[in-house]
Amino acid sequence: MTPPDDGNGAVRSFVFTTAGADDPLGAWRTVLDLLFECVPPPRSAAISFNASLVVHHFGTFLLCRSNASGGRYHRSRHKLAGDDLDHIVVSCLLSGGIALGHPAVKRLRPGDVSIVDLSAPLAFAVTNADVLHLVLPKWALPASIAAEQPASPRILLGGSAMGIFVRGMLEALAAAARHFAGGEVVALSGAVPELLASCLGAMAPVSPAGGRASLGQRLRRHIEENLPRDDLTPASIARELGVSRTQLYRHFDKVGGVNTYIRRRRLRRGLAALCDPRHADRRIGEIAYDAGFADEAHFSRLFRQRFGMSPREARASARTGSHPGVSPASPAGPSLSDWLLALISG
Repeated sequence: MTPPDDGNGAVRSFVFTTAGADDPLGAWRTVLDLLFECVPPPRSAAISFNASLVVHHFGTFLLCRSNASGGRYHRSRHKLAGDDLDHIVVSCLLSGGIALGHPAVKRLRPGDVSIVDLSAPLAFAVTNADVLHLVLPKWALPASIAAEQPASPRILLGGSAMGIFVRGMLEALAAAARHFAGGEVVALSGAVPELLASCLGAMAPVSPAGGRASLGQRLRRHIEENLPRDDLTPASIARELGVSRTQLYRHFDKVGGVNTYIRRRRLRRGLAALCDPRHADRRIGEIAYDAGFADEAHFSRLFRQRFGMSPREARASARTGSHPGVSPASPAGPSLSDWLLALISG
């Protein structure tokens, strides 16, 4: 995977292609391993298989463009239990074909938009498909739109008003992705999920046989909806969700613990508000309180530790478009799997 060679914006990006790979299908399956189990196509198609992927990280969501000559992909209940992904994927088919196969076959035509929940079983096949995808964690959307319960796929027809609007939004983000300044990225990281929520409407839950929300999904949703509470503690979370302290601590062990996760989510919410032009006149103390901090001084100290600048400096930087990038960097290089998991880890 390589970074793109054009543009100088704040959005981190990488490009993957099977061109030149000894085993193109194997390389593609490795990239998508966290997301899907890939079923090999017929031998003749496997020999000529080719695919590419461009991924942009906007902080709270990923924008991807994939091209694949073919293949069948699915998320089984076994895979759902193993990865705990908790994302909504909004995809617009630009050309080629996609057939969603679960729970019933739905064929997309160019211009159509699909909305799928990665916490629900999923199966689909592609044929020379060029697709734009916006991937965001369910916690970034209101519970009325993306509830804990896994949801069935939806399709917005390309000729419908919302289909046209969502496609236009994804195409505009893709065209500008490498040119956004840092402050603009932070503002978009909060505004785009809100705009999508107003466009998509509530998603229908899958049948009872499709399963219920995982513990991780329930925990993240509960924390996100209760961030402003001063009594949001491991004890209150365990009590209100009916889980043991051991279960709770085990789930957040990889991100430094429950309190660390809560603090990161509060700081990220504060950062988004500081960089949002709609909140330009709000006092920093008010933003800190709404994010769940008891006082401005405590918020400012933790904010500087996390982002390397004070809240006032972050607000000023956002106004001039100079705020640093907000997507994770890795010394080992970018990874689709790492970025997907980072979206739900705070």
